[in-house]
Amino acid sequence: MDRAGNIEGIFRDLRRVVHALELYSKDVNARFGLTAPQLWALWELGRDGPLALGALAQALQLHPSTMVGVVDRLEDKGLALREPDPADGRRIRIGLTLKGRALLKQAPHPAQGRLVHGLQAMSDRRVVEIQRALGTLVRVMEAEDLDAQFFFSET
Repeated sequence: MDRAGNIEGIFRDLRRVVHALELYSKDVNARFGLTAPQLWALWELGRDGPLALGALAQALQLHPSTMVGVVDRLEDKGLALREPDPADGRRIRIGLTLKGRALLKQAPHPAQGRLVHGLQAMSDRRVVEIQRALGTLVRVMEAEDLDAQFFFSET
């Protein structure tokens, strides 16, 4: 393939990834009233919870201050709750409510979670190659200083 074809392929593949994430996020919001990070948080809590806020933020690749907003919204919807850590009453853990567990049984897997797990399954060398390539695209677009929010959602 020539240079122009490779460049066209990069644009096509980036559009596909972004479009797939956008369609998925819209579907989850329409069907379940959840944003992508809210759904992903529910899945992590259902799989490994209850969790400390920092551990949940790390699982979602989010800053803890961003995670607070996600947890607040899940609490407002009656899907999660903050509770004292039985091992250390000074710490708080986030767990699912019965309503949250019931919703989780019907909800699909989060798209971003699939992406993270897919990347984690790759070799270290391949992950570094992808990160370098994406870093190059960010620099070419002069986007290094843009705040990177979660895909297609208000947290």
